[in-house]
Amino acid sequence: MSYTDQVKEELTRKNRGDYQEQLTELSALIRVDGSIQISNQHLAVKVKLFHGNLARRIYSLIKDRFGFNIEIRVRRDKKFNLTRTYEILVTPQPGVREFLLELGFLTPKNKLVFNIKEEYMESRKLSQAYLRGLFLAGASVNSPKSEYHLEFRCERESLADDLSLLLSKFNLKAHRTRHKGNYVIYFKSYSDVIKILNIIGAHQAMLKMENDHIVKELKNNVNRRVNFETANLEKSVSAAMDQLENIRLIERERGLDTLTSGLQEMAEIRRENPYASLKELGEILGLSKSGVNHRLRRIKKIADQL
Repeated sequence: MSYTDQVKEELTRKNRGDYQEQLTELSALIRVDGSIQISNQHLAVKVKLFHGNLARRIYSLIKDRFGFNIEIRVRRDKKFNLTRTYEILVTPQPGVREFLLELGFLTPKNKLVFNIKEEYMESRKLSQAYLRGLFLAGASVNSPKSEYHLEFRCERESLADDLSLLLSKFNLKAHRTRHKGNYVIYFKSYSDVIKILNIIGAHQAMLKMENDHIVKELKNNVNRRVNFETANLEKSVSAAMDQLENIRLIERERGLDTLTSGLQEMAEIRRENPYASLKELGEILGLSKSGVNHRLRRIKKIADQL
């Protein structure tokens, strides 16, 4: 099961909230996954879903709240024989028009509305319910173990505009792109993804992402530390090899006994401790790190003149 499916499973098990929250969530689901049909001059509503638990949630919500006669059709992908789709059909019957009016899909003059109902935009609680419905209907989120990415899919530009405005009310600045004819509203930062999961009520998924984020940061910090220390070690070894080569050159060309006693001692200690750091050499000689470095630079200067 993908991480997106895990989040949606958590949301479908979540308490439905009060009546207005349920209607708001349902409105978002129908906005993305539903269609309004006309049969013999009567209205009908069809919702196409890909998750069985979500289909049951929508069915029971419509049935319990409105008492409609509902048909359910389950189809299987003939090519792969794996993917199931669930079609919930509210057939033409008394109350469907009022149902669509209440959810914000029709005006009193029976004109279609393509914007989010103003009531859902103004109330924070209903805004959260609407975002939850949109996520259940057409959103996805990457696994916490990969790059952070959460997106909402919108077929109409009007929904994308309203969604961006709705998200801005939670201090979320969305990115937008087009993909396969859809408008995609997306986020790529850890903090934004976590915030959205919290807003829609996916708290278990949020905690898992926070935990995985901590583990990921610890691993990254360890890797950075190891890389840093490895680079320093390589630099130190390279410097030590150069110093030993300088000492060998002086010994071959003029002899170490021509050096001052301090430099001669430095050369001998370096040869005896080829992999020691400057700090370790200083501890042997009773010098500071800068004192050791000064003597080695003097040896290098003499070697460069040969």
